[in-house]
Amino acid sequence: MKKFLFFLSAIVVLFGSTASFAQTFSIEKDTVRLTYLQGTGLQFMRDSIVPGASSTIIDWRVIATNFPADWLATSPGICDNQSCYPMSLLWPSGATKTSLAYGNGAGYVRDFHLQLNLTGATTAGTYYVVVRLNGGTTDTTQVYSVTFAPTAIHNISKSMDEISLYPNPTNNDINVVYDANADIKTISVYNIIGKALAVYKPTAENSANLSLENVPAGIYFLRLINSKGEVVVTRKFTKQ
Repeated sequence: MKKFLFFLSAIVVLFGSTASFAQTFSIEKDTVRLTYLQGTGLQFMRDSIVPGASSTIIDWRVIATNFPADWLATSPGICDNQSCYPMSLLWPSGATKTSLAYGNGAGYVRDFHLQLNLTGATTAGTYYVVVRLNGGTTDTTQVYSVTFAPTAIHNISKSMDEISLYPNPTNNDINVVYDANADIKTISVYNIIGKALAVYKPTAENSANLSLENVPAGIYFLRLINSKGEVVVTRKFTKQ
């Protein structure tokens, strides 16, 4: 009996030790937004990996993007702490890349970012790239949302700042509140691979209550579109 208890105690200690050193990480922001001004050249949409107690090697890949062809042709791509990869290698292939270890201490680099250069691009609007990152016990997504509007840039930026989404996460429905000057005429729900699941026509000038009864649990994107057919802003939410 004593031998059995000793053996059981050893297993508990072993598994407890393993759990304490499980590789985990988080990201500072699940969505990074940028308003790109025409003619500004190379821009960096930076985020940082926040490692857990132990160092973490991350496998990552682009799982969705609706970047127009002229954006994809000029975007330098995504960089982890080891290298930079052009979008042509990441999409539509969905190729998995592996970082160096992210950890605490002076010897580690925590950078993870998208490089963007829309010089020569002509397609205006708001578009996104979704990256899935997996390391140890952590599986998460990073969204880069970019607005490129050669004209009326200040009005669109103001509208983006004044849009709120709640509750998030949600169970049944979600409320959207926005600036009446944003001229929102359509609100669409897209899944992470860019398929439209629902389209709503707001009846109020600055708000909408959207029923998600027929939308399964998962991560989605809400796109607010004005009367000109332009995407004013994209927001991410979770349906539980």
